Amino acid sequence: MLLLTGASASAQSVTVYAGQTFTFEVDVQFAAEENITYEIYDDFAGINMAVVPGNCPVTSAFFPSGNTGSTVDITWLVPGTYIVKVEAVNDCPTNNMKFWLVEVLPALPTASLVVNPDEICRGDEADLIITFTGDAPWSFTLEADDGVNPPVITTYNSITDNPLVIVILPLRTTTYRVTEITDANGTNTDPSNSVTLTVKPRPGGSVIYQYEP
Repeated sequence: MLLLTGASASAQSVTVYAGQTFTFEVDVQFAAEENITYEIYDDFAGINMAVVPGNCPVTSAFFPSGNTGSTVDITWLVPGTYIVKVEAVNDCPTNNMKFWLVEVLPALPTASLVVNPDEICRGDEADLIITFTGDAPWSFTLEADDGVNPPVITTYNSITDNPLVIVILPLRTTTYRVTEITDANGTNTDPSNSVTLTVKPRPGGSVIYQYEP
């Protein structure tokens, strides 16, 4: 059974963000996996994609695990409009093609967290340093979880400092992460790493005795 159809005029549309990997999949039951080939075009005006090979440079988009098979991943690096073609060939030979029109949007913002120092005594302060990608201003939600109490959620809006330094003073060892960040390009709901600040008990005081020989 053949389920590969289409021409560029009836291409399916896909929207992704720069930096993302998208999985393309077709159901082909007349061709071997090695005879199913994907190609990417970033310059497709006025060309016959049935005969012209893909022309997209790997600096704009690439296949991280090869371009053959019914399921193929493509990583998108540069915003713009692209066409993805898949062609399946059997031994008859019969050629069938399908096309996707892909719009790659600017990358979603991210946040990278560092604590300095990463270990303190109770009552001391540390710096939580957050470095952003994307375009200022940013709005984000910070989660602080000490594993004992419910996580503390704090929202920051219209942030323009990059990096942003937040002074923290937890009573217990606490893990921090950004759970959501937004800029002009959109909202990322998985934007950051997690960092842990270890809090140790402060040493107790002791009586100092004067030694008299």
